[in-house]
Amino acid sequence: MVPANREKMVMQQVINRSKLLVFLVLLLGGFVAKEPLLWALDDEATKRDEVSLNVEPLRVSALPGSALPNLTVDAAGQALLSWVEPVPGGKGDRLQIAMLEQNGWSEPLTAAQGKGWFVNWADFPSAAVLDDGTIAVHWLDRISAETYSYGVKVSISRDRGRTWGDPIIPHRDTSPTEHGFVALRSMGDQFYLAWLDGRAMAGNSGKAMTLRATVIEADGNRGTDRLLDDRVCDCCPLDVVVDEKQVLLVYRDRDFLEVRDISWLKDSDGEISARGLVHEDDWVQEGCPVNGPAIARAAGSSAVVWFTGAERVLGKPSPQGAVLGMLMSDSSVTESSKPQRLDDGRPIGRVDLAGLTDGSYVVCWIEREGEGAAVRVRRWIPGKPLGSSHRIAQISSGRSSGYPRLVAISKGAVVVAWTATGVKGGTQVMTVRLPLEVASTTSEPIGD
Repeated sequence: MVPANREKMVMQQVINRSKLLVFLVLLLGGFVAKEPLLWALDDEATKRDEVSLNVEPLRVSALPGSALPNLTVDAAGQALLSWVEPVPGGKGDRLQIAMLEQNGWSEPLTAAQGKGWFVNWADFPSAAVLDDGTIAVHWLDRISAETYSYGVKVSISRDRGRTWGDPIIPHRDTSPTEHGFVALRSMGDQFYLAWLDGRAMAGNSGKAMTLRATVIEADGNRGTDRLLDDRVCDCCPLDVVVDEKQVLLVYRDRDFLEVRDISWLKDSDGEISARGLVHEDDWVQEGCPVNGPAIARAAGSSAVVWFTGAERVLGKPSPQGAVLGMLMSDSSVTESSKPQRLDDGRPIGRVDLAGLTDGSYVVCWIEREGEGAAVRVRRWIPGKPLGSSHRIAQISSGRSSGYPRLVAISKGAVVVAWTATGVKGGTQVMTVRLPLEVASTTSEPIGD
């Protein structure tokens, strides 16, 4: 039996703790009242850093001021990194590439260099590798002095990047309009390119941005410049997965009511065999959100992730938008598949996606954190409750941080690349490897 004085002491401690709890709730309430809960958690509640993640920094010889990283893999699963950096001495810009070797990235090779390039945080160069090792890169060059008058250039290397052929322009149009946001992919023995094309907008015609595609052979011969969609969002990146000669392409569409949801189409042997809407977000947006989708394949299936700024997402209020993901079948959205929310409640978007051999995916996006933002990743099994998300790096929430990229490589590992901000030179390309089959003792951010 507790003595009376002891009982009073215990009761007083309970009261004091209760007062402290109330005080803390009120104190915290003062901080969060201006920013109410944006997403009510449910059975698929987001978990942040509950499970440790092994993060291996990969040093890359990118100069201060470097930015716009991109990733691809060759037929053997070896990663190739591309980025843009200033040429020392103010002599323009250059497109660099490096291969991921056993001990890290190889020394960079210069794929292209020039002055007057169109260098933009959301419209960034890329590379692709054919089965025989032939590499193609693309970048953007100005057509005229007008701000958004630029075109696509492609160069090909048959010797793993040591020498490069003369630039090729994949689009037959050279009007002083936008040509960019390229998805460049290998089809095994030729390159597939899709891009946003503004030729219909020339002369202030009032017409819309279009989506077009072509192929380029290993010897540089261009295929037919084909129209895929005559009205799309002006400046959102698009994405493509290739299965032999069949292409599944996702992009942000635009109707006459300014609804800007994600559409898909299947491009088979140069013909569109099917098309549709990924999901009816009903996001009405007067201007381009500069936030495109990503698609990847895993164990024979395809999945797509995207950002939406719709005020209601999956039946719930979402004033800061959401990152959604869902499975797709070979030709359309799977009837039984429903979107899942994948972010942590305050997303900026700028998504990417990689598929793993076990059928799971890794999604990457930018999430607001305080006054800044972070690159975050999450392993995702469509239709299953979400696991932990992990911060890879703290970055700026502005345009200077660009788009983080990721790609799956051998043995279940994933490589993530991003533009670090607030460093000497303003920005710098950084990369890490995530060997997902290995647990770690830490999940501290890299590149802060």
